[in-house]
Amino acid sequence: MTSELSIGNEIKDGFKETSKWVQNNLKWLSELESFYRERAKLEKDYSSRLTHLAGEYFGKKSAGTVALSVGDAPTTTPGSLEAASLVAWNEILSQTEKMSQDHNQLAQEFEFQVADQLVALGKKCDFLVTTINGFNTALTEKRDKAYLVLEKAKKSYDEKCIQMESARAKQTKSSSDKAQRKAGGKEHEMNIAKNHYLVTINQANRIKDKYYFQDVPEVLDLLQDLHESRTRVMNSIWVSASSLERDMCKRIDARLTTADSVVSQNKPGLDSTMFIKHNLKDWKEPADFQYVPSSVWHDDEQFVVSSSTELQDLKIRLAKAQQVYDQMQGFASSEIGDLTSLNKQRQGMKSQDGLSGEQTLALLSKYVRSLTSYTSHETAKLEALVEIESIQNNVPEEHDLSTDGIDLDKLGKKSGVFNRFKKSLTISSEKKATKEDNTDMASTFSTESKSKNGNHLSFFRGRSRAQTSDSRFSANTGSDANSATERTDDTKNAVLFSYQKTDNDETSVTIGDNFSVLAPDSGSGWTKIKNETTGDTGLVPTSYIAIREAVRSNAPRAPPPRKSGTTRSVEAVYSYEAQEDGELSITEGDNITVLREDDGSGWTFGELNGMRGLFPTSYCK
Repeated sequence: MTSELSIGNEIKDGFKETSKWVQNNLKWLSELESFYRERAKLEKDYSSRLTHLAGEYFGKKSAGTVALSVGDAPTTTPGSLEAASLVAWNEILSQTEKMSQDHNQLAQEFEFQVADQLVALGKKCDFLVTTINGFNTALTEKRDKAYLVLEKAKKSYDEKCIQMESARAKQTKSSSDKAQRKAGGKEHEMNIAKNHYLVTINQANRIKDKYYFQDVPEVLDLLQDLHESRTRVMNSIWVSASSLERDMCKRIDARLTTADSVVSQNKPGLDSTMFIKHNLKDWKEPADFQYVPSSVWHDDEQFVVSSSTELQDLKIRLAKAQQVYDQMQGFASSEIGDLTSLNKQRQGMKSQDGLSGEQTLALLSKYVRSLTSYTSHETAKLEALVEIESIQNNVPEEHDLSTDGIDLDKLGKKSGVFNRFKKSLTISSEKKATKEDNTDMASTFSTESKSKNGNHLSFFRGRSRAQTSDSRFSANTGSDANSATERTDDTKNAVLFSYQKTDNDETSVTIGDNFSVLAPDSGSGWTKIKNETTGDTGLVPTSYIAIREAVRSNAPRAPPPRKSGTTRSVEAVYSYEAQEDGELSITEGDNITVLREDDGSGWTFGELNGMRGLFPTSYCK
């Protein structure tokens, strides 16, 4: 893929038109094949005609040799000797016969080394397009599945609300204990259904963000890589055809050089540039899903934990989500080595002196397979993370969310669905282990740079607010956060990292600015503030600031850091120079103390030689 332009970055949600564009160019290969086969026919016909012509004039020369050499009535016949002019003419006719053979050879070379190669290229590209289309279909199905789960959760919640209202109406007519117990049970069911509905809303929103800002752009870039790889191979075939013809006939060398010049100017990115220029469109991100209250019951989007029943259900959900998150994190971590190595090689495709077209197509095939598995596990991890955040951020502080007493193995025996899910994870793990046995990849990684809006990019991209909101999973009020502002007043709010606004409803902040909170984080990962230093108001990422002033008691809590036992250290594999305030410069071989784990943004907060800040996670092991 070209380093200057990316279809995934420039064209939003453009799989349909990009895929059609790539397939149109693949179909064009059949026209190129047809051209060279017609050329081969012409060369064969010319070779046949030239051979016949040379033979005819060999006969004429033989019949006139004596007359031309020595005259019609020589006193002494020349025997086998020929006149010098005839010797020269004989050489011309001999070379003409060889030229006919050269044309016949060129016809065969056009058939086997050009036309057949174009057919092979088309088949390889068609197979890779099918693989990428399958990957895109899988991503779309995951997104649609999340939407369907949300729809079902809403329907279930509405049904429980109606049942609750019916039970309540009966209770008002009968004061019996049975009616009261029944009404209470229906209320618990309704509350549980509501909590589930709220979780699925958050999951659907995050899956939607991941689909449009990470998955779809990645698919589009794969299509772009495929198209540009096809162009590289096609260019090499064209150059080969020119060389074949140049070897046959030096007289047309100038014309072939002109053709080569045109081919060499057909850079892979030129097609992409024109495509982008003619396909730019206004695009708006689909609106987030919002809580829709039941027409007969709750009218707000707060979690309901009115008794131990709801609390126990949330604790079970939390335990399961934590288990799934850990499993998916393990799978993704085991796959990242292969994926990062392939990604580094993929970046090498940008260099003209890098991989050949054939190697590029083979590399893309490996990359798509690895990316498909990794993305599946990352999506499952994201769903689990959203559920953890949803529960931890919305359950009041007075409730204990400890899951120490929950035995998921016993619960799993009662839930066939959960057992099947665990089985699928086991199968996936076994497949991954088999894949690892057959693959030898270097554990290197080419980290993405920062985007133009200043947000840190993950392994693929960081295009949405949802990416920033992941950082809520690491607390923003601990000792690590405070260490970034040691020189500030501990009683005042502080800016931990500088942020440059990208939307009208946001505001920019710089380390050292004073601000006040206008509206606390509602779970979106953004806090509305007034920058007292500049006088501006707007949203900033919650993880970029430390809030020390009193806020409303019902404001969502940042989830506590995951329990990690002891502090760990990592070793720098690559050197990194800090680009802005809040980052940490590291040198290859440094041992860095991890103060806060990577929250999904691709950056880890650590300490080196008394200095603290963010550094790229993938630069260390």
